[in-house]
Amino acid sequence: MSLWPIKTVSPCLEYHQWDGVKHYPIRYNEWLITPPRVYDEALNSIGHFFYEPGGDLLVAYMIFDTYHWPSWACWRYDFSAETGAFVKRSQAGIIAMAWACHAGMGSYNKIYTTMNSSTRIYEAPWDSLSSGAGMWSIDPYAWNPKTIFRYAVVNREDNLIAGVGSWTLEVWDISGTPVRRAQMRLPNVLGYMAYESRDNLWVITQDGLVAKANYRVNPPRWEMLSSVQNPSPDARNYLVAFDTKRRRLAVFRQRPDAEDGSCQCQLEFYRPLYKVAGLTDPVPVTRLRAEEKVLFVAHLYGDNGEGVSPYTVNAAMEEPVEGRLLTPFAGTELNGAASFRYQAPAAGCTEKLKLSATITDGEQDG
Repeated sequence: MSLWPIKTVSPCLEYHQWDGVKHYPIRYNEWLITPPRVYDEALNSIGHFFYEPGGDLLVAYMIFDTYHWPSWACWRYDFSAETGAFVKRSQAGIIAMAWACHAGMGSYNKIYTTMNSSTRIYEAPWDSLSSGAGMWSIDPYAWNPKTIFRYAVVNREDNLIAGVGSWTLEVWDISGTPVRRAQMRLPNVLGYMAYESRDNLWVITQDGLVAKANYRVNPPRWEMLSSVQNPSPDARNYLVAFDTKRRRLAVFRQRPDAEDGSCQCQLEFYRPLYKVAGLTDPVPVTRLRAEEKVLFVAHLYGDNGEGVSPYTVNAAMEEPVEGRLLTPFAGTELNGAASFRYQAPAAGCTEKLKLSATITDGEQDG
């Protein structure tokens, strides 16, 4: 499996331009308006980045340095998950950054967050990240061994939590007394983590490596290691969210401002693709007899032996032809299988069925 880049929105943020008026008696962050800079604000850090399915949005909570009092601002940015276009920015309470820590979507399409001021994991409203009465929560510090997570994926449907505190991804079964299933070493320092489904999650490192894990199987396993397109050495961080509607990744690449102070951050969109390894020879799964219809099945498979879909497999008979091919093409099923029907002639013969599948990175023949 690999990542196929779809589009990039750059820059994805536009700063407020300075009006040229210096404010007295107190001024903050005068470097913001020192030539050649011409903007009175700049992105400092990103605390949260996630997909919000109810509004079909990508949501980011950010802290800005500002020239105006009180020298900082906390904003919630909403982007279209479909296009990456800016939708709006709203003033965010400081609790969203001071209290909540790395929020993300989880099971039941809810938003969950770890905490800066506590060891608990909370369900939280997406538009404020404040604690709410009656919302689900759990405290990993009460487990054995005591655990503190900075990032967490919550799967309440299967009573699983996958979390990261430092260099390892831990998977816990919380169906009864919490039990740690396994620990898996991260490929590098974590940038962010995102829920995909009851089975899978994604991580991105601060240098742009992207990994997929199946955390539901026991023991859990890594299923892919890839990278963002053209990782930039000046990137300050990478954050990832998974769009469950379009089944694709959204990456926020945080980069330093340009010389004039304009933002150079970008939103990038990727579609996970299987790395196709081959196409098996067609195998008859019904009896081979004269004047009967015969069903052949072939499998398109990836580099880990997994079935690959959805692709079209084309079939053709090589000369000389005595029978008749009834299915000239077929789409692969979830397990990578493609089925073809062949009408055998009245007399015995030897024929050859040739299959081919055109893939994004080449052609596989069988």
